[in-house]
Amino acid sequence: MSTLKKDHILGAGSAALAGGAAGAALGAIVGGVPGLAVGAAAGGALGAVWGDRASEAVDPRDDLGHFQQIFRTMPYYVGGHSWHDYAPAYRYGLDSYDRFQGQALEAVDTQLQGGWEANARFGSRLPWQDARHAVAHAWQSLDDARARHPLGDRAH
Repeated sequence: MSTLKKDHILGAGSAALAGGAAGAALGAIVGGVPGLAVGAAAGGALGAVWGDRASEAVDPRDDLGHFQQIFRTMPYYVGGHSWHDYAPAYRYGLDSYDRFQGQALEAVDTQLQGGWEANARFGSRLPWQDARHAVAHAWQSLDDARARHPLGDRAH
């Protein structure tokens, strides 16, 4: 299981427990024993939803788990390469996104390629023309995250 999935489970589970406890306490005060049961169930459900959403909002730069789960299914995947080849490309994409903030990937492609090659591909066997697709995918994921949270409310 990826770190991303574990974080979602921990976030949702922790919030469900807290929500269930708060709901049970409030329900017991308002409705006695039946209120306790209803409050625990409602609080647990609301807590789980809130916890999952909070986990989703965590800064995606800290975790490559999503990419690790799907890299072999992507149309740009080159057979014979492993996660150890793709992880540096995704990380490079996530790390370089803020450095070139607001610029299109195409506008900084030459600079990114230079950085990829100057750093010995960060240990990857992928040449730039193959790594670029993973970098672009990482940039797109951050664009999508910013679109969901336009006020910059990502955790740092």
